[in-house]
Amino acid sequence: MNGRERLIQALRGQPTDRVPIAPFLYYNSVYEMFKYRPQIETFFNPPDFDPIEKFVEFCDYFGFDVLHTLGSVWDVWVANTMMDQTIVCSDENWDVKITDEKHGEDELLRTVAIHTPGGDLRHVEKHERTSEYLIVSGTLEYLIKESKDFEILRRYAPAADRMDCQLIRRARQATGDKGLVDANTHGSFNILGMFRKLDLILTDPLTDPVFFQEMVDYFLPRLVQRAKKMVEAGADVVEVAGHWTGQVGPRIFQKFILENENRLVHAIRELGVPVIYHNCGDAAKIMRFYNDLEIDCWGYLTPPPYADVVLEEALATLRPTLTLRGNIDQVNFLVTATPQQVREKVRQVLETVKPRGNWILSTTDFIFDGTPYANIHALADAGLEYGVY
Repeated sequence: MNGRERLIQALRGQPTDRVPIAPFLYYNSVYEMFKYRPQIETFFNPPDFDPIEKFVEFCDYFGFDVLHTLGSVWDVWVANTMMDQTIVCSDENWDVKITDEKHGEDELLRTVAIHTPGGDLRHVEKHERTSEYLIVSGTLEYLIKESKDFEILRRYAPAADRMDCQLIRRARQATGDKGLVDANTHGSFNILGMFRKLDLILTDPLTDPVFFQEMVDYFLPRLVQRAKKMVEAGADVVEVAGHWTGQVGPRIFQKFILENENRLVHAIRELGVPVIYHNCGDAAKIMRFYNDLEIDCWGYLTPPPYADVVLEEALATLRPTLTLRGNIDQVNFLVTATPQQVREKVRQVLETVKPRGNWILSTTDFIFDGTPYANIHALADAGLEYGVY
């Protein structure tokens, strides 16, 4: 089997020759390998370096099956308007002014002021270099502070599918039969957290359930529109983010989130692609509801101390038809362990999951730059040795 066949079969819950080896990878790993120092303004698409092609070279170097996560549209995924084609683009009745305040090469504060006939909106985000090869961004001031802000957004915002899918097209061409292009999007709950403070969306279902559902009903069709354009551009898989749902209890998840997530997941699967559900955090209290989601795969079964998923409990809880991905801690273990310890951990995980099948060997989120290459080699080599069915 080639990587593409192996990953497709695994996501369909069908037999494969071995467990696919596809850790979660991000730009920093690629930039580190090729010693490229990215700039804030062009982190996702630099003019003098091609991280899309180099991602495949990184996977080839370690022997990974390519699950190309850089083939995505990053604007609302990471609250980064540097790549946005919708909210920060002026349109009829949507007048945008952007002000950037830069502090050297490693920090930038961006203010987005939007004027509409119905009122004004304001978004503030911070971009910061956290390592030589990684730049992160986060929202400091959210567009939806009150219900009236949502009414302005709902009435005047540009169309959702004004988005640039060039990275997806390039990833599909670069990946070939070595694997799949895994385009990222948000779930029906997570997307609210890109426009409204997290502590508010966690309480909105209880304090104002009508308003909460109105927001979901607005954003959900926009997510489907975006997914459709991603698939048309060449995405083989759509990864739906649900990590903030791990901060709610089972009653809230079942009452306010489960059905909405399924509406989105069902619509994406109707486009003809499998869905990976991305929860890299706490999930022990809600993962039984994943049996009711129409997802094809759940990542990333993050164990203690960084989350609460115990592998054996997950295997006993989740339907055997659900493909699983992850469980190798990259925050501390993969950085500090010896290669032999990594091999032993991979062996233990694979011996535990192989009787069940439907597993993709992966880290619990993206590999940090600075992770010893000997340990990454050990993960891949052990996956090849112990992952044969």
